[in-house]
Amino acid sequence: MKEKGRAKEKEKERILFTPIKLGRVEVRNRVAFAPMGTGLYSTDGTVTEETLPYIEARARGGVGLIISQFTAATKFQRFPLMGAFEDRLIPSLRSYADAAHRYGAKVFLQIATMGGADLLGSYAPSAIDLPWYSILPKELTKEQIKEVIEGFIQAALRAKKAGFDGVELHGAYGYLIAEFISPFSNRRKDEYGGDFEGRMRVPIEIVRGIKDLCGSDFPVGFKFNAYEDVPGGIDLELAVRIAKKMVDEGVVYLHPVTMATGLSTLGLSKYPAMPILYHPIDVTIPVAEHIKSHIKDTPVLAAGGIKDPAFADAILTSGKADMVVLGRALLADPDWVNNSMAGRRVRPCLRCNVCHFEAVAWVRKIVCTVNPYLMREPEEPLKRAQRRKRVMVVGGGPAGIMASLVASRRGHEVTLYEKGNELGGLLIPGSRPPFKADVLDLLNYLREEISESNVEVRLREEVTPEKVRQEAPDALIVAIGATPIRPPIKGLEKARVLYVTEALLNPEKIGNEPLIVGGGVTGCETALYLRRLGRSVMIVEKLPELMPLEEEGYKYNTAVLTKMLKEEGVRALCKSEVVEVTPSSAFIRFGGSRPFEVSADTIVLAVGLKAERSQVEPFRTSCSESYVIGDCENPRRIRDAIFEGDKVARLI
Repeated sequence: MKEKGRAKEKEKERILFTPIKLGRVEVRNRVAFAPMGTGLYSTDGTVTEETLPYIEARARGGVGLIISQFTAATKFQRFPLMGAFEDRLIPSLRSYADAAHRYGAKVFLQIATMGGADLLGSYAPSAIDLPWYSILPKELTKEQIKEVIEGFIQAALRAKKAGFDGVELHGAYGYLIAEFISPFSNRRKDEYGGDFEGRMRVPIEIVRGIKDLCGSDFPVGFKFNAYEDVPGGIDLELAVRIAKKMVDEGVVYLHPVTMATGLSTLGLSKYPAMPILYHPIDVTIPVAEHIKSHIKDTPVLAAGGIKDPAFADAILTSGKADMVVLGRALLADPDWVNNSMAGRRVRPCLRCNVCHFEAVAWVRKIVCTVNPYLMREPEEPLKRAQRRKRVMVVGGGPAGIMASLVASRRGHEVTLYEKGNELGGLLIPGSRPPFKADVLDLLNYLREEISESNVEVRLREEVTPEKVRQEAPDALIVAIGATPIRPPIKGLEKARVLYVTEALLNPEKIGNEPLIVGGGVTGCETALYLRRLGRSVMIVEKLPELMPLEEEGYKYNTAVLTKMLKEEGVRALCKSEVVEVTPSSAFIRFGGSRPFEVSADTIVLAVGLKAERSQVEPFRTSCSESYVIGDCENPRRIRDAIFEGDKVARLI
């Protein structure tokens, strides 16, 4: 107990949890909640009712500074987002500020306008066709630019009247202020373009106007592109010049970020805007570090996939930044700060980008793979069961684990059965490649949660419908998983054949020339893993491209993985199928051509899973109250397993 107490004291000593001043505003710690889009917006610009408990939960969880989601500052924006462009929006904005203040957080309103990136069409500094424009924008006149500047200034005044502690001027990504700053997007020849001073005129006039109207001590932070992976865009040297200019104008912090040419290429940048599970955890930190090395007296915020408290603190103690900005990590665990300070485990973000796909790419309500309560915060508190039941859970994958945890926390007597040697299901092989460390974090988290719960775990014990009837539980949850699909390829019975899960768990069984049948994400990840173990790998995929069905056309994660495969020299044949195999080769048909032979000493099957109804149905009838969840109901993603486990356990 003393060691645990010392561990907690060590957590509290971290610089991460010490106060910091942003101008006149003192923030209780150095963790900021990133301005995350939620996918939920009102057509009139008001704050949606789901947003307030979402913000309140992060404040209650201990975060020091909340930077609001993108808030439209001018009427030039047509796409409906949260707004600050009219006085009628002040009461709505006040409710947002109050939600943050209720539990001690400070809150800045991010004022922005989409500019040429507006999906419904708008105005930009220059009427040119850029990769992130869906509609060619009109060029702003000088009179309109003055309207834009005044719009931002008035938006800041509304933020002040609504009780916000400050504002963040959004000069990043492909939005309007960034379009003025960047030489790539600003081709004007008048005083609002032409050279560095001209390109900086708009943000400078906005900051000066805010200070004139709201008071010289009203805090203004600045988010900007410190690196643009576009021809002639902002590099780190120019970023320092931008940063110094804005510091001279009195901004209270710098929030440097990065951008690339388009959504599908964001992850391919040298400094990816949203690092994912395939990226190193520190891939974007050099950007903040470079700015900080030139800016000594103004706080610099580091952002980009930060999720681990120790790593976050190391960024600060090494002097690379003064605060950290967490986005996805605080979606996964709104209590990240409080849990970290107390030495409790944090629910780990997978850096899977499901949240971004939903909210930004598809403009739907944001979701999180590991947190079923995101944007449903009022539903999170568990209700004690009216009657304590004996609950039997069959299957120790993520669905079964989640169901067991939630049912136990509600007061039920839960026994979790797993026929294997350890809990985790498909998370076990899925976490084997070193570049899947985020999945390993989730696996360890779930195992630790179970080990500290009241759930009785029985490993190496296979359950049959007969056993269920003998045990006679009050409720049964079936989460037995799905079966790998074995395609009808001639000669499989004579060749060395492994399912993809077996290949991940036992790479020593793989020969020197494995051929992977199936070019989905799992097949491609396995190919990369085996290639890095020294194998000569080939992927065969029926469809025209690798990972064709993933992300519904929004290729962020898959673009990164595809690049990694190419860099490692993994061969891939698309529009092809394996028609026959031998112990040393495979015959492949490309299109309608005659099959040709390639060398292959191991066949790895990665063509998906199927739910075995014949195995599941007998369980349904073995208990009067039974539920089927996870892949045995329908093979899907980790998110679906966790959501269903939570949902079913709340019904019992």
